[in-house]
Amino acid sequence: MPFGLPRLRICLVVPGRDLRPGSSHTRSVLTLARALALESDVTAIFRRVPADCGTESFEIGALEGGPPRPGPDVAPSRRALGLFAELRAADFDVVLEGSWSMSGKLTAWCAQRGVPAIPLIDQLAPSPWLDPLDLGHNLLAFGASGRHLRRAPSVIAGSEALRNSIVDRWRVEADRIAVIGPAVDGALFAPVPQAEARRRLGLAAEHRIIVAGDGLGPGPSLVPLIGAVQRAGDPTLRLHILGDGTRRRALERLAGQNGAITFYGQVPDDLVAAHIAAADLCVSVNEHGGAAFTALECLTAGRPVAIGTENGRGHPPIHHLVSGFLVDHSLLAWIRFLQRDCPSRKQLQSMGIAAASSPMNGPDWVAAAYLEAIEGVRRGALRRVDAR
Repeated sequence: MPFGLPRLRICLVVPGRDLRPGSSHTRSVLTLARALALESDVTAIFRRVPADCGTESFEIGALEGGPPRPGPDVAPSRRALGLFAELRAADFDVVLEGSWSMSGKLTAWCAQRGVPAIPLIDQLAPSPWLDPLDLGHNLLAFGASGRHLRRAPSVIAGSEALRNSIVDRWRVEADRIAVIGPAVDGALFAPVPQAEARRRLGLAAEHRIIVAGDGLGPGPSLVPLIGAVQRAGDPTLRLHILGDGTRRRALERLAGQNGAITFYGQVPDDLVAAHIAAADLCVSVNEHGGAAFTALECLTAGRPVAIGTENGRGHPPIHHLVSGFLVDHSLLAWIRFLQRDCPSRKQLQSMGIAAASSPMNGPDWVAAAYLEAIEGVRRGALRRVDAR
């Protein structure tokens, strides 16, 4: 920031998410906010926050009162979001609107008040026909998001795949969508010797440990993987499951008293990193269903990742048989993988070295890309003001 110029005031609003320590989504938001706060005045606003949300170099706020509630995150009340747009949005130079079921709506409200705003799409809400119990609401949200996003001066997508989906789903012009990946905390998820991590967690050195951090909420679940571990026939195999979700109790009943499967629940960020470091292999079947960690965090920590796929679709930045595996998400496919296709622990360590070398952009680069997108939107807003 040049000497004498005021610092940019940025508000990062996450309407449909509570601040949950140990959640990959919360961690991504806070990592981005920390990077932006090095050059700007940043406020991160979640739907709800716990009473003690730690100490940060930026302000943390909530749209609604009370602590985070158990269960899946949902959209905030229209009144709470409206009050933010009416009473607080004008305090900032730009508002960044995180993904939620009506992405783009807050951006539209800010535009009505002359406040530049950018929708951030890091995941797509379910298609309206996927939830027959709430079909009417989903159809309305689906249509409204399309209208708002097409009118937004710019949209930021978390990946090329999301950019293509936004173009196809909502007919947003591709040249108005910037692709900026998530910010991963490289200090937290740095390669750590496996033996050191296992000593910290009290885990046996001889076990073949797989760690999963999602598949506990809506969408693809851990049922096929749990069934495969139970049938693999390897006495050294262990499945450690991090995180929480609406399906956890049912999955615990499915696992039964099998000592090979352990549920740890939601754990702090440092223990998430420790479990990844202690693992031979990480597994992801449904990051958008609520995740304790992401594939990117595992790669950064130097651990290969097995992705449970549907229809053989690719999952960048995983390179099959180099930094991880693409496995059809079915019981038979996981059994075959665990019994035959999964390499030895020594080979998995070599794949971890390749995983740590995967090209990824650090938080500083991500923050710079966001600031460039923000500057473009603000210049456009200033030109419109001058033209009046």
